[in-house]
Amino acid sequence: MRQRFLTYDKKRWKEFTSKPVNTLQVFITNKCNMRCKACFYAHNLGKEELSLKEYKQLLLKYTHKIKKVIILGGEPTLYKNLNKVISFNTKLGLRTTVYTNGSNLKILKNTDLSKTTIRIGVYGAELSEKPLEDVPYIPFPVTIVYMLRKNNVKELMKTAKMAEKRFNCQKFYISSIRDITVTHDYWKDTRETLPLKEYYKVAQEFINNYCGNIKEIHIARRGIIKTETKQASKCRFGNVFPDGKKIICPLDISKNIYSKELQFNRRLCNKDKECILQKIVLKRITS
Repeated sequence: MRQRFLTYDKKRWKEFTSKPVNTLQVFITNKCNMRCKACFYAHNLGKEELSLKEYKQLLLKYTHKIKKVIILGGEPTLYKNLNKVISFNTKLGLRTTVYTNGSNLKILKNTDLSKTTIRIGVYGAELSEKPLEDVPYIPFPVTIVYMLRKNNVKELMKTAKMAEKRFNCQKFYISSIRDITVTHDYWKDTRETLPLKEYYKVAQEFINNYCGNIKEIHIARRGIIKTETKQASKCRFGNVFPDGKKIICPLDISKNIYSKELQFNRRLCNKDKECILQKIVLKRITS
């Protein structure tokens, strides 16, 4: 599929480039309090989860190879020892990102989040099974991640404005669902997924029309959007599930490709030499 350039007002935005770091993604629990349509992990939801001891052993095995940990689920805030997980990561000198639906963030009330990013995934402002409207106020910084699909395009701008007003959100992330567990092919669409050509158009229209004060707009490249910044061709991610299975790229799930050991920044991307997990970061220029 032909890639398309994202254009933006260079008097208002500047593209930020950072050196990619090796990242361990840990699906710490299969428990979830939502059943979102087209969730790529829906087939694994259940009661299984890593024990705190297993988690620490896992981190100690890879800590010399990584700089960052992303905690996912299921819903990671249902994991009772999440605060201990974050503290352990910080003690090891690792950055942490918690990817959550935002419904149970009170668990982190007394946790040191100085080296932690909280990403809240939503499907809309007021509609859908996961709207931002239902997320309780949180007294610490969050990044709102808007997962585009066919039926929620119209609420994208409304969600950005709500994120700014209710949460003083400084980082807004645009991405999209790709139901690879159903299609077994990243490029195929379902009734829920927004075709990638349309995804590019929606992202471009948002950048053209957004006039709020959010400081950073993050846009998932999704293998189709490019800028003048060159992408890395080697995969820097490793993924571990509660049952101990390991994969490198999310596309491995659809192909049932599992790895005995994780290798970071060694395997070439398996889709057109472009990593589907990379993103564009636009920082607002302040006068």
